[in-house]
Parts: sequence; C-alpha cells; structure tokens
Amino acid sequence: MYIKNKSLAKPISLNSLDSDDFIVIDLRSKGYFLISHIKGALNIESLQRIAYIAQENPQKKILLYCHSGATAADFGSQLVQKGLENIYYIDANYFTLKKYNIPQEGEGLE
Repeated sequence: MYIKNKSLAKPISLNSLDSDDFIVIDLRSKGYFLISHIKGALNIESLQRIAYIAQENPQKKILLYCHSGATAADFGSQLVQKGLENIYYIDANYFTLKKYNIPQEGEGLE
C-alpha cells in the first residue's frame, strides 16, 4: 500500500475496512462532521481527549481520519509516541471513502 502521509500509527486498507472493528474518530471540524461522516464516528479534535479514549479502551482499535490523511497521520504519530499501540489511520481523501462503500451518515446525505 502506498503511504503519502507517513505516521507511526498503522494505515488501514480501505478495501477491507469494517468500521465496526474500531472506535472511529473524525478529526475534522464540527461543520464538516455534521454534513457527513463515517457512520458511528465521534467528532473529536483534541489530541488529549483521543489519548484518554485510547488509554481507557486498550483492547479496542482507534481509527483516525480527516480531510486528506495528513492530520490523522500526525495525530497518530503523536499518540504512538505517548505509548499507545492501538492507533490506526486512514491515509486517504475523505471523499474517496464513498468509492469503497464505507457507510456514512450526516445532514448532507439526507
């Protein structure tokens, strides 16, 4: 898999993504989140809050995504540097998710 946004977190293949296997975190602003997001995702922009969720759920995989993958890769690296090993990220443009039939929800999809 080609990785454009290098990270210490693990990249996820969109071909086999089942978002039910993760706590999915959308790093985009609330406005973009309300328009559309991966079904069941949480909208969190705070690195500290994400670290807390990951620490409190060590048996769960945490999946980060943003507009392009750059912020998710950066946050992923910072979380791994804090000692968290359950961090994954989507290294793709958000708008390509539809092509992979990843379920989405939001006001802009109604």
